[in-house]
Amino acid sequence: MNQVTKIAVATTLSLGTLLGATAGSSAIHADAHAATEQQTPYYTYNGLFNFKGNKALEDNNFYRALQHDNFKYEGLKVGQSTFADVKKAVGNDVKKYYEEKGVTYYEKNDVIFGINSEGKLVNMTLLIEKINHSDKSVRDHVKQGEIYDTKTTHVAFYSGNSIVIKAKESR
Repeated sequence: MNQVTKIAVATTLSLGTLLGATAGSSAIHADAHAATEQQTPYYTYNGLFNFKGNKALEDNNFYRALQHDNFKYEGLKVGQSTFADVKKAVGNDVKKYYEEKGVTYYEKNDVIFGINSEGKLVNMTLLIEKINHSDKSVRDHVKQGEIYDTKTTHVAFYSGNSIVIKAKESR
């Protein structure tokens, strides 16, 4: 009887250890799988953009966020933000730049904001001519003439000059 009990206990312990190890490795595998799921890149830039030492144009994440329609400047997103949001983010002292095809353009700190007749931010132009090596940085990340066609925006790059983010439905 003593030997039967020992065998039963040993079998139970072995089976319990085996099941526990299997369950544990499944949990570890599930966690690893969740950790490697692809995340949508994002980039939020706050502050003056067009200045000599800006490193954003050298950052792969900046371009990846633009490609994935997930870039914000001062919390503003083209196609979603309003003129009230723009004034709240950068101040009421935005200067009227020009008007064209139902869109009024305002400028503040070398960023141009295009606002449609409904008060929605439909265009954002980031001037980059003051940034050191801006021409080379853009060329290192974007093919000449390449335009990012995202879910809600088009992003055009003008090396050494500007980056234009335009809502697809901008009228």
